[in-house]
Amino acid sequence: MAAESVPVLVAGAGLAGLSTAMFLGLHGVPALVVERHAGLSVQPKARGQMPATMEALATAGVAERFAAAAPPGKNLGVIVIAESVTGTVLHDFVEAAPDFSRLSPIPMAATSQERAERILAGRAAELGAEIRFSTALESFRQDGDEVVASLLDTATGRRRTVTSRYLVAADGHKGTIRDAAGITVHGRTSSRTSRSVFLQFEADLDASRKDAAFALFYVQNPALPGGSATVVTTDHPGRYIFNSVFAAGEEPGPDRLADMIRIACGVPDLDLRIVDTAWSSSDRYVTRVADTFQSGRVVLAGDAAHLMPPSGGQGGNSAVMDGYHLAWRIAYTLSGVAGPGLVASYDAERRPYADVLAEQQYANMVQRHAPHLHDDSVAEIMDPAVGLFGYLCPSGAFVAEPGDRDALFEDPASPSGRPGARAPHVRLSRGGTPVSTRDLFGTAFTLLAGAEGDSWEKAAADAAGAVGVPLETHVVGSAAETRVVGSAAGLGDPEGRFPAAYGITAAGAVLVRPDGIIAWRSSGHADSRELENALRTVLG
Repeated sequence: MAAESVPVLVAGAGLAGLSTAMFLGLHGVPALVVERHAGLSVQPKARGQMPATMEALATAGVAERFAAAAPPGKNLGVIVIAESVTGTVLHDFVEAAPDFSRLSPIPMAATSQERAERILAGRAAELGAEIRFSTALESFRQDGDEVVASLLDTATGRRRTVTSRYLVAADGHKGTIRDAAGITVHGRTSSRTSRSVFLQFEADLDASRKDAAFALFYVQNPALPGGSATVVTTDHPGRYIFNSVFAAGEEPGPDRLADMIRIACGVPDLDLRIVDTAWSSSDRYVTRVADTFQSGRVVLAGDAAHLMPPSGGQGGNSAVMDGYHLAWRIAYTLSGVAGPGLVASYDAERRPYADVLAEQQYANMVQRHAPHLHDDSVAEIMDPAVGLFGYLCPSGAFVAEPGDRDALFEDPASPSGRPGARAPHVRLSRGGTPVSTRDLFGTAFTLLAGAEGDSWEKAAADAAGAVGVPLETHVVGSAAETRVVGSAAGLGDPEGRFPAAYGITAAGAVLVRPDGIIAWRSSGHADSRELENALRTVLG
């Protein structure tokens, strides 16, 4: 059996796996991605990238590619509840992209998973990742500081052993790695097991609505299985997705499926061609979150870590963001500057958010097309701005400050700037050119100092040198734009929001992690020892 060694083995070439590989490459770590299917998905699946996701994609240089890959039309979707696509409309509304410009410098995009995966795979390869299709991870064992995996090339039958420092389980909701690692789960279950079918079909059907980039039809018709189905437009004119749910064990043939499509479309004689059929596995879980996102050197990402209904579109976004928040931790650990606590902090930070997100998606599902499931356990639907930008990590890779940490969210319009929170978007200026604080984060730690914080540059250089990590320093203030202190970049603060948004004085500074989360802050004057201790705490 052939053997090889790689820094990181990623199982699954979906949004989570490809994002992890891409962001690992951005940090200089080449990953091996294995995918049991013969190629990338041809199903549109998850659609839409929220601004925070687009910011992450921008650090890898692909945000513009995502924006260009969105379907033509306005950046909004139309949701229709009707008896059929062409029949009586019971309710419809435009789901316009909210104006998050005060919270993020980048607008959302409406790219489908089909196109997103290809962009991510291409960029991951550019950054050094290798992707092998028709390759199944049959088994693995953890052996001290390594994971030893047995891979099967399903096309040739050849087996090989791959040793890695970490195994990222991004093998989806059908994956087996989570269970093999001994990780249990919790979540909401259905009273009956069921299977979903996703059919791509082509037909001369007018399903356009109000110049929107895409349209989603929730069809309510007693002639359909369970009385309902979903029809969605795709990136390709004249091609649509039909989704319906069947009892476990039930699998109608092509003719019956074509008849159901005609019922859902409201056109009895519709001439159609089914071009792709995908069945989900039988599963009682409606939501499912792993009880831990890490077991030794096995780390979960995407649907393997958190399964949720699609209503609200956050499953795909959270998959990409898992890779963004995980990759730098693995890279810094592999480089030797961080201890095992850094990767362990991924679970502490991401799992509480996944629990909330799964319940929010479930609440959206109940509100939109399953009102019969409503009861006192259904969460109140959160303001999208709070859910997307206001999360406060309860614990993790940051220097916590004294005070109440029970709250998981804050109003991002009035940010606290506390460690564990997202670093707020503040409009700055460099040489007359607008720049956001969010544009400053990427692969290195970033120190943002107030207008009177000139001495922080030397303190930052001393601390970074002692710890061995890259650290970029920026002085921010009304006059900072017109001067450069040493090598520190001067940034103007034309709106005067920076000190309040980050909760520091003009003499203070704030340390931001590579993934844009605040790690530490000081309201006092420069102190290299204090900053060094903060970096060591964050790095575990």
